[in-house]
Amino acid sequence: DMLNTINICKFNIGSGAIGIVTNSLYEPLNHAAHRTLYGKSVTEFAHVKRLFLDSYCRLTAMKLFGLRATDYMRCASKDDKRYLLFNPIMKMKVAIQGEVVHEMLWDIIAAKGFEKDNYFNQAVMDLRGFPKLEGTRHVNMALIVKLIPSYMFNPGEFPEIPKMNGAQNDDYLFQQGPTRGYAKTQFHDFRKTYATKNLPNIEIFKEQIKAYEEYLMVSGMELKDQMMNAFDYLLCVGEIFTLVAYGQLIIESAAIEDIDDDLLDQIFDFMVRDFSQFGLELYGNGISTKPQQDACLKMIKRPVVDNEKFERVLKEHVYSLIDTYEMNP
Repeated sequence: DMLNTINICKFNIGSGAIGIVTNSLYEPLNHAAHRTLYGKSVTEFAHVKRLFLDSYCRLTAMKLFGLRATDYMRCASKDDKRYLLFNPIMKMKVAIQGEVVHEMLWDIIAAKGFEKDNYFNQAVMDLRGFPKLEGTRHVNMALIVKLIPSYMFNPGEFPEIPKMNGAQNDDYLFQQGPTRGYAKTQFHDFRKTYATKNLPNIEIFKEQIKAYEEYLMVSGMELKDQMMNAFDYLLCVGEIFTLVAYGQLIIESAAIEDIDDDLLDQIFDFMVRDFSQFGLELYGNGISTKPQQDACLKMIKRPVVDNEKFERVLKEHVYSLIDTYEMNP
């Protein structure tokens, strides 16, 4: 029971990162909006727009995933252990994304981020600590990759899980019993979730997933040896797999939380870019075979360029937060 309690608390590593980055967002926004350089507001610089929109989309993705992952934790039973994938993703992926977002915001707030009375400065140490707790990336990725075959190629049938924010007891989480058969844990078919949306960047993301499936198929049993002998290889294979599950829960959560299509598609703009980045890294790894390299090249895609949507999401979702919150000194 104590071990299960610890694992549930570790889920809050990701939740803590979400809270810290959310609070950190307002200071750079207010600072940039009231600072003028070269005759115009800092918020009008192209690179600042990109940093703000990218950081906001990544933060929103963190929140959406966390909300839906919580549902799967609360619905867990001896016949439904899907949380065994979503829990380590929450601890690893979301925590690391918190660092990524904070670095983007730091590029905007710059030297002011070092001032001792800022919340931004206080957030640095906490955010840097989260991904390092119990070797978050390496420990959790070793668990995540064990579930690739089951998730990708052996889906099961499960009832639809609603938003679970009621006052029901979560008894199972404290009485999980033995964990044998971990790698055989089944999941609902992720393809059905992706089929519910046909937004431009999600369509590109689906093509990347097909390329990843091809990569897994041509790799066969050789992939197991590659990952055992080179942990950097395992990390990269796992990061791509994590993106597939991450995107699935983002889409599910976006429907529940009524997120508009503009914002959802903009979220998948960075998802496509991240997928391409890991695909290129895998392609360049010295132990990738020629068939694997060919499949990796198919993962490298460019998100759809839509400047009107970019400006719309930036104005409606990000810059609308300017001067809406300021911490007491």
